[in-house]
Amino acid sequence: MTNVTPTPASTSNEPLDLETRIANRKRQLIAEIVECKRSSRSNAVETGDKLKARLSELAHIVKEGVVDGWANVGARARLKLEAWLAR
Repeated sequence: MTNVTPTPASTSNEPLDLETRIANRKRQLIAEIVECKRSSRSNAVETGDKLKARLSELAHIVKEGVVDGWANVGARARLKLEAWLAR
């Protein structure tokens, strides 16, 4: 029988994965906001405001739920973040 000790990488994959997915989506939203600012479409301002609201919501979730770093995200905050990503 062999003792198998999980490596740090295997124990932190889920939080890092969530952090990475959040960071990627955040970058996408910021790029979309920049595009809205450059756009001459009639609804560009409204679309940009909605995207900014999404980023604000993310900041609020992270401020409340990611207190001790991404490795210690609680179940409630994780659910909120997953729901945020799903929209």
